[in-house]
Amino acid sequence: MHTPKKFTRREEATTQEKTILQKIHLGHRDGLDDAIRKYGSYVSAVIRNQLGDCSREDVDELCMDVFLALWKNRNTPIQDLRAWLVQVARNKAVSFLRKKKLPTVPEEEALLVEDSEAEKLLDVRERDRLLREALLTLGKEDRHIFIRYYYYNQPTARIAEEMGMTLSAVKNRMSRGRKVLREKLTERGYEHED
Repeated sequence: MHTPKKFTRREEATTQEKTILQKIHLGHRDGLDDAIRKYGSYVSAVIRNQLGDCSREDVDELCMDVFLALWKNRNTPIQDLRAWLVQVARNKAVSFLRKKKLPTVPEEEALLVEDSEAEKLLDVRERDRLLREALLTLGKEDRHIFIRYYYYNQPTARIAEEMGMTLSAVKNRMSRGRKVLREKLTERGYEHED
C-alpha cells in the first residue's frame, strides 16, 4: 500500500509559489490575484513596519505598487516569490520616505525651471533610456544579473545562489557587462564618470 507523501509547510509554500509564478508568467491575472490573496497582508505589514507612522491609504497604494511591479516583471525569473515581494516592498517604502521628506514646491514655482536644469533633467532621462536599450543588448542571463543587482539591490552572493552560478561567475559577468554598457553609452555620446 502506497502512503501519500506529506509535505512540509515550506515545500507546500514553494509548490504554491511555483503555481502562482507560472500563472503570472503566462499572463493569467488570476495568478496575480492568488499572489495578492496569499501575500497581500504580509507585504502590507512589511511596508507598515518600514514606514512607521503612516496612513492606511499610503500602505495600500504602496502595496498595490508592489504587486503591479510583480505583474510588470512577470517575464523576469523569480526563485523566491516571498523574498522578491519583501525586497520590492522595502524599496518602495524607502523611495516613498525619501519623496515624503523632500520639500514640496508650489505649482507656480515648479513651472519656473531654469533652462540648464531642464537640460540636465532631459539629459538624465535620455541617458536612462539609452541604458535600458543597452541592457537589452546583453545576453538574457547577464541582463537578469544586472536587473537583480541594480534594480532589486540583491547581493551578488544571493544572485549566484538563485541563478545556480558561482560567485566569481556572477562577478565576471557583471564586469564584462559593465564594459559592454559603457561602450554602448560612449557610442551614443555619454562618457563614463568614475
